[in-house]
Amino acid sequence: MKWVLKDVTKETDHKFLNYFTLVYEVTNDEGNTFTYPYYICSRRNKEDLLATLKTDEKIDGFCLPLYYKNPDDGKLYLLVTKQFRPSVNRYLNSFVAGIIDPSDKDLDAAIRREAREEAGVEIADIEILSSGTTSVGISDELNFLALARITSFKENHLEYCEDISYNLVPFDEVEKMVKGRELIFDASINFKVVLLYLLERFKGQY
Repeated sequence: MKWVLKDVTKETDHKFLNYFTLVYEVTNDEGNTFTYPYYICSRRNKEDLLATLKTDEKIDGFCLPLYYKNPDDGKLYLLVTKQFRPSVNRYLNSFVAGIIDPSDKDLDAAIRREAREEAGVEIADIEILSSGTTSVGISDELNFLALARITSFKENHLEYCEDISYNLVPFDEVEKMVKGRELIFDASINFKVVLLYLLERFKGQY
């Protein structure tokens, strides 16, 4: 099949997220051509949608698992946040995460800013693990998955409606989280996958 994007209409005008209609001209394998509208949400402006760009260099946000080596007990800990998410009307287990602000000079600056704001921590050894779209059925959001080590703790600085707390979970307890059923409805599917990766990554170190 051949897909050609013919038109893009911005249907809403909100600050952080908008609804777009993408109109494709589709030619199937039999040579028949028809019009196919598709509906997405995006954090981007009309001219920056992934469907219209020839490159995916513009990053929307990131997810940031953070680990801490406690010098007192020698144990390895994972920082797990719990945040109220209005879209599902419940608190979800997650990691520090955020979107790129215009004031951030680069991804590294954005990662450090969010770590300070959401958890009040300073970090080092930032490592980009992966990148890609998060939910292509409904959005063109492009995120990075990064990993970093906590070096010190200070006071966080949440926005007025951010409801976020965090807990340092020993890695042996993380194993129990993965095997239990409590994460089925209290975390995203990606959260559990990242936990599995981290357990394998730090095997023998906790």
